[in-house]
Amino acid sequence: MSMYKLTPTFKSDFEVNPKIACYRVASYHNPAAGTQSATTQSAETESDPRKALEKKQLELIERLKGQTEQLNNLLVTLAPAKGAPVCAKPAQKPQKEATPEAATAGGKKDKDAKKEARKAAKAEAVKKVAGNQWTVEDDRKTWETNLTLTVNLPTSLVAYEQEHLKNVTLTVREADFTWVKALAKVGEKRGVSFEGEVKNQAKEKKSTVKVVKGKGTPTLQIEKTTVKSLQTIWKVLGSALGLYSRRPQQVLSASHQAIWLNKQILLGTGDLSYATREASQFLARFDSLSSQWEVSIADIVFRSLLNLSEAQPNNVETWAKKIDALVA
Repeated sequence: MSMYKLTPTFKSDFEVNPKIACYRVASYHNPAAGTQSATTQSAETESDPRKALEKKQLELIERLKGQTEQLNNLLVTLAPAKGAPVCAKPAQKPQKEATPEAATAGGKKDKDAKKEARKAAKAEAVKKVAGNQWTVEDDRKTWETNLTLTVNLPTSLVAYEQEHLKNVTLTVREADFTWVKALAKVGEKRGVSFEGEVKNQAKEKKSTVKVVKGKGTPTLQIEKTTVKSLQTIWKVLGSALGLYSRRPQQVLSASHQAIWLNKQILLGTGDLSYATREASQFLARFDSLSSQWEVSIADIVFRSLLNLSEAQPNNVETWAKKIDALVA
């Protein structure tokens, strides 16, 4: 006699019906399931909701096919009854031969009509352009050829149209001599003469900049006008050197340069670590601080504030060496 007695959880005649999850598996609890009749199998398939849904979908498709065929037959039978009668083409009248005078007059009328059409098309195009919003595309491209792939282009100084300032006087502090000397080297190549505290050997003197050492705020005197804003001074000198442009085509370049020139004024010769990190991120996307591939006035002035003997970010160091090679 056994010491323990284990009672079954289910009755001996209990039938297990597994839930249909992915695929059907024949029940091994009932060995007689494989010998069921065809009527029993059809009853099981009808109880399956998926099979019932598939059957309904197939019936719907068959009904739609039949309806489509009926509509096609109906349209075919109604088409001849409602069709418009085909009209015969009118007989062409024999054309009269044009006289030379009539041909000349007709040619003049055609030319006048073409001219008026061109004028109307131009006027309509101008209206469309004037009505559209201004869009600024943040993309590096050449300002002359609009090339977007600049990786194979050699680094060079931008060459905008130079403005002739004639004779101007630049009063700066001793701390500003670094960027003045850099601009003087560019002026030697562009025909802008620097005299006074900073000199160059410009052969063609399109403009003359007299550099005077002072203690106060830097100023630029052009005839009777005195400019005391350092950013404006850089832009004016950049226009004379062909490194800055105020034309609408260069609005994106001018905007980026204004941002970096303003940072240079705020930082001066102080701590440039944060600005160099910003410049490194910017130069990872663009070839210069103007967002273009050519070097501008903002690049030269910002380079004059850096000391390459100190550790600089990789992008900034590479960019600075390119500028040194161009200005030298």
